Amino acid sequence: MKKLLLGSVLAALMVPAVHAETATTSSFVLPPLHYISFVDSDSFYDKLKGSAVLSKLDKENYGTPIRLVVTYRMENTAGGSAAGFTSAILAGGSLGILPVVTNNDFVLSYELRVQDQVITSREYRENFTEATNMYSNKGLYNLDGEALEWAISTTDQFVNDIADDAELAELVEEYDYYFAE
Repeated sequence: MKKLLLGSVLAALMVPAVHAETATTSSFVLPPLHYISFVDSDSFYDKLKGSAVLSKLDKENYGTPIRLVVTYRMENTAGGSAAGFTSAILAGGSLGILPVVTNNDFVLSYELRVQDQVITSREYRENFTEATNMYSNKGLYNLDGEALEWAISTTDQFVNDIADDAELAELVEEYDYYFAE
């Protein structure tokens, strides 16, 4: 990470002093950060905020240049494309009696950004198969049920993965340098 990346921005904004407490080992508490997510679930947010590392996470902290951005996407698998195409033809031929079957990888991405520069990112992937009626209004791969449970289960892994991240520890150190109490 480039030195003074955070400091020059925050000093210019004249943000009130906030001190991030650091633990005795490599674990730390990130400074206040803004939460942006495609995952529209209070359970997901509460699980992230409940961790010691992300305890200063806030949905409405628009002024901070530090952001946690959570997105997801679907990636086709070779077998999933073939199965989806075949089941779509069969569903159309049966006038919707047979379901449309899809098989894709659900990829959940976490990015910690400072001034839109990615400091660290993690991706978690799980394969889901879904059968739906072609006339239903339900969109494919809405985050509910099994997909949402899996997304919530990734929060612990994400927190563990970033707890030992050297660049984040450096970010906290730089933040403490400029905004120590």
